[in-house]
Amino acid sequence: MKQFPKGQIIQYEGDEVRDVFVIKKGVIKVYDIDEQGNEKVLHIIKAPALFPFAFFTGVDSTTNWFYGALTDCDVYILDQKVLRKQIQTDSKLALTLTENFSEDVHELLVRLSSLGKTTKHDKLLVALRFLVVRHATQRPSGWWRVQFSINHQLLADLVGVTRESVAVVMKELQDKKIIRNPRVTTLEIDKEKLLKEMSDED
Repeated sequence: MKQFPKGQIIQYEGDEVRDVFVIKKGVIKVYDIDEQGNEKVLHIIKAPALFPFAFFTGVDSTTNWFYGALTDCDVYILDQKVLRKQIQTDSKLALTLTENFSEDVHELLVRLSSLGKTTKHDKLLVALRFLVVRHATQRPSGWWRVQFSINHQLLADLVGVTRESVAVVMKELQDKKIIRNPRVTTLEIDKEKLLKEMSDED
């Protein structure tokens, strides 16, 4: 097992896939960097996710994206050939990894479909839905708290809009009591109100 501090790049785009990483604790962002040097967050994964995704495409693959620690992370590092043998012989391990990967793919497709949304408001709603479904836990108050720090820039990189646009929409959602920030980078979401807002938009 190896520890990676928040902000550290774990794998670079173009790296050869020799080892496979399995998240024990923490959150990893999968992202690309455009020609202007801007990050585009493609996905956010947590334990027990396995990466790089190129592992699933064969032995001689290279990574297509960057993988960076969004929080402090504990990660198991395994030789990919060893892991393949373990998956073949351990049905429980295979099922756990398959279920988690299936949930990630489902959420990716949901977010992909949101690219057709015409407004920044609608795109941000889909991103918040993703965060509440995959990365939040319910508090005694009934609010769902995202389990890592969230700022407007991260949301902008996730949605593909400007930070200023995110700030405007988040203020609107805060006024509607769909979201709240108990602390500066702590995001809590009213799941029922969020889903209702999404259904009203449809």
